[in-house]
Amino acid sequence: MSRIVETALQKDIGALERHVLASRDIATQIGDPFLSYLLSMALFTIYEKKAHHENEALKSNFS
Repeated sequence: MSRIVETALQKDIGALERHVLASRDIATQIGDPFLSYLLSMALFTIYEKKAHHENEALKSNFS
């Protein structure tokens, strides 16, 4: 069961990551540096969350 939840969470995070990347590209194209910066910070947070979930998954696999 936890594996299903983990997979769904990874898909949700992946979808959010793609959406924020696309939004940041649009902000860059229209020349809005502040929005581009904010979206870059959002991506950083997403990458941190992904790394945290991957580390937790590895820990649970070895336990």
